Parts: sequence; structure tokens; C-alpha cells
Amino acid sequence: MFFSFQKQKKQQQKKINIVLIVADDLGYSDLGCFGSEIATPNIDALADQGQLFTNFYTEAACSPSRAMLLTGTDNHIAGLGDMAERAVSIPKEVGQPGYEGYLNNKVVCVAQLIKDAGYHTYMAGKWHLGLTPDQSPFAKGFERSFALLDAAANHFTSDPRAYTFMEDDHLAQYPDGQYSTDVYTDKAISFIKKDHGDKKPFFLYAAYTAPHWPLQAPPEYIEKYHGKYDMGYDSLRLLRFNALKQKGIVAKDVVLPPLPAVKGDLYNISNQPLLPWKSLDKNEQKLEARKMEIYAGMIDNLDYNIGRLVQYLKDIGEYDNTLFVFLSDNGPSSLDLNETPDKLNPYPYMGTINSFVAYGSQWAHASSAVNSLYKGYSAEGGIHGPMIIKMPFQQEDNGIDTAFTTIMDIAPTFLDLAGSKYPSVYKGRQLTPYKGASLLPLLNKKKSYVHDENYIMGWELFGRCAIRKGKWKITKIEPPFGKGVFELFDMEKDPTESHDLAKQYPDIYNELLDDWKAYVKENGVILSDTLSQ
Repeated sequence: MFFSFQKQKKQQQKKINIVLIVADDLGYSDLGCFGSEIATPNIDALADQGQLFTNFYTEAACSPSRAMLLTGTDNHIAGLGDMAERAVSIPKEVGQPGYEGYLNNKVVCVAQLIKDAGYHTYMAGKWHLGLTPDQSPFAKGFERSFALLDAAANHFTSDPRAYTFMEDDHLAQYPDGQYSTDVYTDKAISFIKKDHGDKKPFFLYAAYTAPHWPLQAPPEYIEKYHGKYDMGYDSLRLLRFNALKQKGIVAKDVVLPPLPAVKGDLYNISNQPLLPWKSLDKNEQKLEARKMEIYAGMIDNLDYNIGRLVQYLKDIGEYDNTLFVFLSDNGPSSLDLNETPDKLNPYPYMGTINSFVAYGSQWAHASSAVNSLYKGYSAEGGIHGPMIIKMPFQQEDNGIDTAFTTIMDIAPTFLDLAGSKYPSVYKGRQLTPYKGASLLPLLNKKKSYVHDENYIMGWELFGRCAIRKGKWKITKIEPPFGKGVFELFDMEKDPTESHDLAKQYPDIYNELLDDWKAYVKENGVILSDTLSQ
């Protein structure tokens, strides 16, 4: 069953509401509907009535992905060619077009266009697309917002010297002692509630900060998973991988490859060994398992709050008239903190208000499961994410959709649904055309694809890069995670990126190298010295 505009028009003439839910650093296999043991019944319910997208792609890190999400074009064009907090220290990037660190004048935030189309526009959660009032959600088309402008924050409290929150057009104080996911949901519901009487449609951007570092959650959510991960990260990775196969998300003949020998983080590859679970002593295993218990608790609480939002929309009669999109902004984070208990983070206080632990490379590999590596890398673990779409008035699931889709397709879809067009000029500014395309023809079963086999998507972040064209992908990552030159993969047969086919298919390899050079030129990518090829 799929959404019918005719059915909607017969029931009411009101435009469709739009709810965009973004999880922060959620791994591909972290949801129940994607094979996880973590309880996510409310998200799974959206999937049960909607559709799983298993070939969905983002950027490899937070702010570049969010720029693509809200502008429908490449992050290098939109102003986030690099993470803003990093670009200021890269001489080649400072002051260059596409590296402003905020949404620039070449693009317009989709919220502004939807607002112009007659919608209320609301935002609650993480912004990460500018730190000043003129770069804030309020300035970019959200009429109501409660936003963390920074990349991350304590989930229970706020130090105004470290984090910046804005409510609408003014600085705001975070409500100390309250948990971030609860706060953002409260705000989202309050925005909708205040305006519900005027019967205008609304667009809500719920940009949660869970399960991003620091790993913190209400105690009851952590304790729910006590002992759950005593099996260790190696066993969890295999469990998740097999669950993806059982659900038909991963083909039966795919083999899980061995892990790299060392750890990596967002910007660097370390020389620290990736230790097998069995090599840890009992105290080390206890500490590591606790990290994953907290992480699972964050996701469980996220699901609970999404359930609150869904139930509120049902209570006010708006659920059926709403499009829901759920996605993660990138792959799981491999940040590794508190490897041994210390005075600030002893075991009993891990996950509480002033604990700043992270779960590290081993658990990130488990969250990625079939995907290689994690956040910060142009390998699948950084850019291949889960997406769920539930259409208005949809009651039965459409199963698994394997069409290649991108985070740049979301904004065009929303404009299409709102009955609006993307302008070439906005308020006197010449805009860069969308690189994404509306998903509505796919969702309405009028087409079986969004992008044809000649469509090219490119990635470049932190000197790691890739091009995807049809089933083929070239990826370049520094040693020892990669070869330091582009490798060629057949993503249909080799989703784990285990077999470099560059020598077997030189014509395809060279074609994609040419596509890479064109991508660099078209999008104004500033290449580091290691990206000479």
C-alpha cells in the first residue's frame, strides 16, 4: 500500500505535515528494524507502516551532512566543505568559498521555502550550521526553534561558556537537570500545540543529539541493558551482521571481513591496537560493556521520545496527515574516552551528568556491522545509514527499498510535498541548483528509482574521498585503513568493500577517476596534499 494524494484530498484539503527526525551518530544496525537488540518499538512501528531504505547515503560527519540535508546540494557548495571547528585551523580552507562554516548565500534552507509555502516551521535540537544569530535556525526559516548551535553538549546541563543555545532569535538557557532528548521533544510538542488551532500545516525538524558523545542517559534506561553486552563487541558485531541477513537487508552470501588492526577516530588513524574482547581482563570487559549499556539506553530513550511525539500527533488528529522521515546524519562515532576508570568517571558514575565517556572503535564496528569503518571515513561505515519513511495515510509497510537515495534528496521531497518549487534566485541571490531529487515518485510507485545508473555522488572530508556511480564506487582512505589511492568496489556484490577491482576493471576505474576530477572542479573541493590523484 502506498500514499495517494487523491485519498488525502478526499479526507481533507489541508496540506501534509512534515516531521523530519535525525539521530546523531547512530549506526546502521542500531535499530530493531535494522537488526538491533536495542528496544526501538516506536521507530520500528514507523517502519512497519512505512518503508526501510537500505541504500541511503549521507556525508561522513555531522555538519556537512546537515548542510546537505537542509539545502539539497553538496556540502562543499553549501558552506560546510569541512567541519567548521576544523576548517579554521586549515590554512588552505580559511576564508574560501564553500568553507565558510555556515550555510552560505549560494543556498537557501528548505525551512525558508516551506515557510514561504504557508507552513509553520519548527526546529528542536542540534543545529551545527553556524554559531551567530544571523546563522541560526531562526535566521534560516524556522519560526520557532530551540537549538544547540554547537557540535555537542552535556545531555543534562549546560555551561554557557562552553555551549550556545538559542530559542528563536535570542540566547537561551538550557533547563539544567533535564535530559536533552526529553527537552527537545517537549519543545517540539509545545511549538505544535501553540499553533495547532490555526489549522496551518507544519514542518518539524527534530534534530536529536542522541546517541552522540558524551554517552549519558537517565539511569533507568542504562540499567535496562545491564549485562546485555557482557558478550563483547566481537560477538555483537557478528550478531548484528547475521540479523541484517535474516531481515533480508544483507545478502546471504556476503562474508563479514576481518577488522583492521588499529583504532581510528574522526581525523586520524592511531597506532593503538584493536583488542579482541577475549584479550581484556574482567574489569576491562566490565567497563567496556558499561559504555555500550549507556549507548543502548540513549537509543532506547530516543525511541521513547519519538513515541511521545507520535502519540501527541495521534491525539490531535494529525498523525495520518503527516509524512515522517527518520535518518541518522552519519555512521557511529569511534571516539574512545575513559579507557580506564578515573576520578571523573568511575564505573558507578559512567553515563551520569558529568561523565564524558565514549564507546570507541570496537563498539562502533559492531554498530556499523556490514559496513566498513565508521564516522569520518568515506567507507560505507561513515556514509551508509538507515532511513525510514512513513507516508501520510499509509497503514501497511512497503518492505525494503534498495533504490540509491541520498541525504540531498530530502529537501526536494519536502518541497514537492508542499507544492513548492526550488527557485533559481531567492531574495536577490543566485542559488545553486539542487543535486538531490524528490523521492515522491518512488514513494508513490510511479518510478522504481530516484537516480539512474549515470548519477554521480561524491564525498570528500578530512582528505578521504569517494565517488559512487551505479553499483560502482571508488574510495580513497589513508593507510592502514586504505591504500592511500583510489580503490574500486562493486557495491552490489561487495558491500563490505573487501575486494579492490581496480586492476580487473581498468576502464571503469579510469572513468570514475575522471568523474572524481569533475566532482572536485564542479563543487570547489579544496584538495589536501595527500589528494593529488
